[in-house]
Amino acid sequence: MKKTSSPKISQCMIVKNEEKTIERALSWGKGIVSEQIVVDTGSTDRTVELAEAMGAAVYHFQWIDDFAAAKNFAIERAKYEWIAFLDADEYFTEEGARLLLHAVRQLHPLGTESILTAWVNLDNDGNVVTVGTQRRIFRNLPTLRYQGRIHEAINTLDGHKVPTVDMVRELSIFHTGYGAAENAKKSGRNLKLIQMELADHPDNYEMWGYMGQEHVSRGNWAEAEEAFRKAVSLIPESMRGIYDTTSSVTHLRLLEVLTSHPHTDEDSLMEAYRQAVEGWPEESDFDYIVGTFFAGRGQWEKGEFHLRRALEVLERYGNTGKAMVLSGSIQKTYELLAVCCYNQGNLEECLRFTTALLKENPYLMSTAMVMLRAFGKDPATTSKGEAGAEEIAAFLGNTFYDFTGLKDRLFVLRAAMAAEYRELVSVMRKSFSQAELAAVDQALGQN
Repeated sequence: MKKTSSPKISQCMIVKNEEKTIERALSWGKGIVSEQIVVDTGSTDRTVELAEAMGAAVYHFQWIDDFAAAKNFAIERAKYEWIAFLDADEYFTEEGARLLLHAVRQLHPLGTESILTAWVNLDNDGNVVTVGTQRRIFRNLPTLRYQGRIHEAINTLDGHKVPTVDMVRELSIFHTGYGAAENAKKSGRNLKLIQMELADHPDNYEMWGYMGQEHVSRGNWAEAEEAFRKAVSLIPESMRGIYDTTSSVTHLRLLEVLTSHPHTDEDSLMEAYRQAVEGWPEESDFDYIVGTFFAGRGQWEKGEFHLRRALEVLERYGNTGKAMVLSGSIQKTYELLAVCCYNQGNLEECLRFTTALLKENPYLMSTAMVMLRAFGKDPATTSKGEAGAEEIAAFLGNTFYDFTGLKDRLFVLRAAMAAEYRELVSVMRKSFSQAELAAVDQALGQN
């Protein structure tokens, strides 16, 4: 390994048939990393050709059903002091990449050996699905290597505790391989490796948890529940309170499976919930999953209780190493809370939640609909008839929207129609000229 006066980064990745993502995977590191190492494990598409054209050093590794072996092969070819090990479907933003290089240079003299970052999973439309944490930036030391045939993790070979700096709030790795097609492609390969691991280590609770996830991807809910319960039963007492993808998340996955059943027994669900909260009290996802379950069943009071508690736990303990699901679902959580309050007649709280959301993004149609339904149900407003609706229109125009523009007037009109708030529909229609109204009616299919 080369030692330089200013520490440098080697970007590493292992690939197979990644021609759709390899160029973006290498682009973020240009001007940031000092070398790019691509280890190909048997591509039959243009992955190797594209990687070489972008200047990466490409090596070939015969696949032996072991992700750790392939990744360690890449590490052993790295020249510089730090390693950034991202997959081909992952990347830093341009700003994040610059911050990464700055952080490495600042932390290197302090003896830091790894950096914890956020891990943002995106669906095929670019929407955030979940937000977790990963340790993918680490020193190029002979004592740091990947371990595990599948779901491998960087670990120490000599047992020392790795000095790690938490930069979850500052640095995010974006992961795009989270669509249904990508997961299906990986599923068969993963199942084989998990079965091999369990044959060697039948009491490995981590692998039983991963087995449960494989059954979920296939829609085998009964088998998934059995695997997750097996995993939960094997978690050692020493792991209680440790927030990672193999202990707290195992309980989370069990709750997700239980809440996916249309005929879930509530007592069984709540027993699993109590066990999870007792072992990992700082995890807000448990309450989020249970809260959405009750809200989906129309049990509004229970839904509100658990969703509020999820937000309280998140605020108190943060999301470093936890709150993977809730962190990607804040908007949905507030919307569900608003719906729970609305259906219990607590219109004031409903309006408080929807107002907070619309101040962040005034063009959330579902949120605007809930708000207008609450206004349309408020006796203080409805008793005034159209005059009350005019007051609501004035509030909306002063708080969220600019009614001098056609876009905002049209948005509120559509929201009022969807909320079946007839008085507000009438008020908003009066804000259009005759020519505008004719075009609006034609576009909306009205008479």
